Amino acid sequence: MSDASAIIDPVRPTSACELVVEQLRRAIHLGRFLAGDKLPPERELAKQLGVSRTTVREAVKVLEGEGLVRSKRGAAGGLSVLDQKTSASHLRKSHNDRLEAIAAIYDYRLAIECAAARLASARRDDNDLAELAAQLRRMGELSVLGQEADESQALAAVSQFMAVDSEFHLGIARAAHNPYLLAAIEEARAAMFSPVGAVFRRLAVKSNAYHEAIFAALEAGDGAAAERAMAAHLKVSREGLEGLAQRSAPADK
Repeated sequence: MSDASAIIDPVRPTSACELVVEQLRRAIHLGRFLAGDKLPPERELAKQLGVSRTTVREAVKVLEGEGLVRSKRGAAGGLSVLDQKTSASHLRKSHNDRLEAIAAIYDYRLAIECAAARLASARRDDNDLAELAAQLRRMGELSVLGQEADESQALAAVSQFMAVDSEFHLGIARAAHNPYLLAAIEEARAAMFSPVGAVFRRLAVKSNAYHEAIFAALEAGDGAAAERAMAAHLKVSREGLEGLAQRSAPADK
């Protein structure tokens, strides 16, 4: 007989507040709410999440403690997302401490996002392609703005580009028409969250090139090419983050 203790893990009770915190944190990490954006009012959040307003207030306090949101009273108040300001040296230190986790996440992303790209090339429909094409065009516009604008506008363009980039990758997962892949990719992308501005202050000239290659393969229905393009994209992205950590100087530690 098998030892039950070896195959059954302990159950940790999860409160409604923790679940609300996770939902809102994930939405911010995925770029669905950017710095300066207002979240829905407390009453609306409670209704959408199916919890009490007291639970929403408790969750907001947790997110305020994490520096993700700020709650302000009054007619012009509400719940807004804060700019995740941090120095480049601090972020390099943070990435250096997370090198193993970053490597594990990219291993995971390589497995699931390449599979999603291959499946999407066979299963995508006209609506899927139209959604992806719109996101691709928007990233192209932001890429130009992120190269030519002044610093504050460039940072805003980077932030918006990253948000659309996230939706582009999730759009590929939706085009694969597999809910398990979609949930896995959303989880992996949320785990990669980093404050915009400390990693990239401007967009590179070819920042959208890999997305264009992925889309072209999906549009052509070429699964092998879609998988290769996604793998190449993730490889460059991974090298960029690992390089950021490795450039951390002793003074940053």
